Amino acid sequence: MAEANAKVKSAPKATSSATPVTGWLALHCRAISGTTHGLVLLDQEGPAQEPVCVAQWPPGEAGSRTVMDAARTAVRLRRVVIREHAGGAEAQRGSAEIAVPVRHGNRCIGAVAIRVGHVPGEGGTHTAKARVDILESGVSWLASLAGDAAAKSRLTSALEVLATAVEQASFRSAATAVTTELATRLGCERVSLGVLRRRQMRVEALSHSTSFDARTNLISDLGAAMDEAADQDSTISHPDPRDARVRIALAHEQLVRRSSVGAAWTVPLASRGEIVGALTFERPEQKGVDAETIAFCEDVAALVGPVLILRHEVETPWHERLRAGLRHRASLLIRPGHPHAKLAAIVALAVLGFLAVAQGELRISADARLEGRVQRAIVAGIDGYIAEATSRAGDTVRKGQLMGRLDDRDVILKKRNWEGREAQLIREYREAIAQHDRSQVTILSSQLQQTRAELQLVATELARTQLVAPFDGIVVQGDLSQTLGSPVERGAVLFEIAPLDGYRIILEVDERDISHLARGQSGRLALTALPGDPLSLTVSRILPVSVATDGHNYFRVEAQLDAGPQGLRPGMEGVAKIDAGRNRYIWIWTRGLLDWLRLRTWSWLP
Repeated sequence: MAEANAKVKSAPKATSSATPVTGWLALHCRAISGTTHGLVLLDQEGPAQEPVCVAQWPPGEAGSRTVMDAARTAVRLRRVVIREHAGGAEAQRGSAEIAVPVRHGNRCIGAVAIRVGHVPGEGGTHTAKARVDILESGVSWLASLAGDAAAKSRLTSALEVLATAVEQASFRSAATAVTTELATRLGCERVSLGVLRRRQMRVEALSHSTSFDARTNLISDLGAAMDEAADQDSTISHPDPRDARVRIALAHEQLVRRSSVGAAWTVPLASRGEIVGALTFERPEQKGVDAETIAFCEDVAALVGPVLILRHEVETPWHERLRAGLRHRASLLIRPGHPHAKLAAIVALAVLGFLAVAQGELRISADARLEGRVQRAIVAGIDGYIAEATSRAGDTVRKGQLMGRLDDRDVILKKRNWEGREAQLIREYREAIAQHDRSQVTILSSQLQQTRAELQLVATELARTQLVAPFDGIVVQGDLSQTLGSPVERGAVLFEIAPLDGYRIILEVDERDISHLARGQSGRLALTALPGDPLSLTVSRILPVSVATDGHNYFRVEAQLDAGPQGLRPGMEGVAKIDAGRNRYIWIWTRGLLDWLRLRTWSWLP
């Protein structure tokens, strides 16, 4: 038996199920008395192929031609065949061929046939009936084994078709390659692929054809057949070999009649639980269609369909994808089920209705900066050098507090020079009075006045070397501690001071919002340093000059704080919101888009 099995495995048409089939055939041939030859035909090579011989007995010997004919007749007629030989040659007299079909579901997938010789003492009819019973009792196991092999073969073929689709670079080439591959494998005259567009199937590819005219009657008939299968959400065939429930197949019947083919069937393509395409097959009259072929086509559709549809969606223009997505979302509201989609739609409509009716406060947001109401600059009163710096930016100072000092040595020297000159003139003036020299007294009196004026000027310059705070405040700019000994020119700004009890707010309002603001409007300011404590403010001034910053135009708006907490400092930044009147919420939230659309429409109009 082992030697026999090895010979069967080496046969060119043997499959993975040949070894158990050979053993099954040998067991039954030995159990049936008088058996001289036996063979098994099974559909092992796909739905488009005829059953082939997968086992024979005795092993390694060619079966009789009459046994093979009986097996093929049983497959064709799908019933038991008994051929008895009453006359003829001595070797054949009393012999018979018995063939029993192997069924899997509603399809005949093969047959078992034996040849028995004459056995003395046995009755012909009764003996043939007993032998048929023995064969039929074991055919159920053989049908199950062959059915599994056929299913594996279908899956393998479907995966090969899927590989053909994946290898292509575009949807059009993939669709053409798949339809051509299916037409070749199944012996079809034509295979067509359609995709659902605007609730109607549109033919996208034909086998063995890279282009076609979509306005022909053939394309129209194919689209109607695809729509017929999609509407019924089922595979439609004419004629239908499955004896299933009644389905409408008028479009397929018309396609068969006009195309002069033997059979036509359509398998829907599904993606994400919805019918989005279809495959239509047309076969010549001599081949027809069977349930196994339709099952294979459905397997291919389940595997290849989503891949093709995904490629088609990727290559579809964005506006068509958007329209299809909206149509899909809308269809969920009409179909049974989908409670979450319906609930979301109800909530959305309720929110939209509320926004269209309810009113709220329009608030204009703008970046804000805190500044001192008055800002005083302390400048160098004379040309000189920095001698001392006691304050710098960020320090709080009191009125009259020394903040820095310029080098006063040259000024003091100048003062002493004029003081000596003054003492000399006083002596000369007194001598002239004593000598009663009136002319000299007049001259010296004028010189003495000029000298005293110079001394006052020097005193003023000496006072200017002292840099003192003009009022209580905070130093917002200036740090001389890093430039001691450096020269400064007269008029150079050394410090800037802002008071601690008076502030103003500078808002940068976008030009699109400036029309909604007016003097006297109130609002709130949230500083970065105090985000949880908004401050009340009032708009005091709108400057009619725009400032360009980062590609946007802003208007400068001034506002005053109604009251401010301790700890505010000039330079603080935050976000201010100004109350600009009440309006409907839907307008408040869409006004920016509406203004943009109005502007674009105006620019496009002639």
